[in-house]
Order: sequence, then structure tokens, then C-alpha cells
Amino acid sequence: MPTRKYVYYDYTISLCPECLKRIDAKIVFENNNVYMLKRCPEHGNSKVLIADDIEYYKSIRNYNKASETPFRFNTKTNYGCPYDCGLCPDHEQHSCLSIIEITDRCNLTCPTCYANSSPSFGRHRTFEEVKSMLDTIVENEKEPDVVQISGGEPTLHPQFLKYLIMLKPCRSNT
Repeated sequence: MPTRKYVYYDYTISLCPECLKRIDAKIVFENNNVYMLKRCPEHGNSKVLIADDIEYYKSIRNYNKASETPFRFNTKTNYGCPYDCGLCPDHEQHSCLSIIEITDRCNLTCPTCYANSSPSFGRHRTFEEVKSMLDTIVENEKEPDVVQISGGEPTLHPQFLKYLIMLKPCRSNT
């Protein structure tokens, strides 16, 4: 009897890496790695490595906790994930890591930059824009777990230190 070169483990829903449509996906084990096998009717098959240790992958799947929802949602659920980007009522978790992108600029020109940043591309966010982003995070989370300053290269922003001071949590002396 012929066999496949992998062991089927589970089924899930994923996204086509090209068109971002929701598609079925298999979780499979092959050569001590865990892969997601996907097939988009338009763009064909894709194989994504999701873990390089099968036993570890199995063990983390056994960890479940109650979903901590945000205090406020920012968008409506119209089409479902990933099309209603933002914190919609279907979102299963609060923002564990909130990212504030303060600039598009970077002092490098790496050809593989996922942010499409460069010394001449984009702009710096104004203080009012950054404050509004932070206010939104606080409205959603009350006390955010982690806020990360990001962008192209955030230290290039002329108000970087001012933003750090604004983001630093207040601590009492008691």
C-alpha cells in the first residue's frame, strides 16, 4: 500500500499567501518538522514550516486559557478574519503586544525589508498621531501588557525621546 511522506495531524483554516482568501489547511508531521499544507484554487499549493519539533508543537497545543477580550472593539465584523482587520467583536484575544509605528523612515536600504522602509520613503508620525494611537490602545486594553515602538527605524524620529517619556509608565514612590 502506498504511503505519503508525512503524517496527517490536524485540520485548520488558513490564508492563501497570495490573495489572503480563507482556505483549508492540513497540519502534518514530516522529518520531525510540523508543516501547514494549503491549497488555494487560484494560486495552487503551498507548504509552510510552523515548528521544527513535533513533540514541542504537540505540548503547546495542550495549553489553553480563557480568551481575554479587549475592553473596546474598533471595527465591526463584516466579512470575518482577516478582512475586518483590527479589534472586531470576533477577535479571540486582547492585544498582547501593541505596536506603535512612529516612522516609515530607516537609515538602511535592505533589499529584503518587509516594512518597505528607506532613508527617502515615508514620513514621521506627528506627536498628535502617536498620542492618538496610544490613547486607542489604552481605551482598548486599559493597562496594555506591552507597547512596542516600531516603524522603519524608530530611533530616527526627531521626537523619539519625547515618545519614550510619554510611554513610560508612571510609578509611585510608595
